Amino acid sequence: MEIKILQEKNNPLLKRKELLLEIDHTGRATPSREELTSELMKMFNKEKEKIVIDYILSSRGQPKAKAKVKIYD
Repeated sequence: MEIKILQEKNNPLLKRKELLLEIDHTGRATPSREELTSELMKMFNKEKEKIVIDYILSSRGQPKAKAKVKIYD
């Protein structure tokens, strides 16, 4: 699974980062929230409780998905 950050926005008022991600999951099913959370924990060095996934949308007929994620400080 390869994760690419398409958009990153810092929200200092709510003390979080808001991310739009593109996930390449060639040869695999669309990643679950648990799989994506564990990958983001490694990428950003944060605890599981500080990562909130709003949605994961898979592209039809392609091994790509988009996800909206919030990572709190």
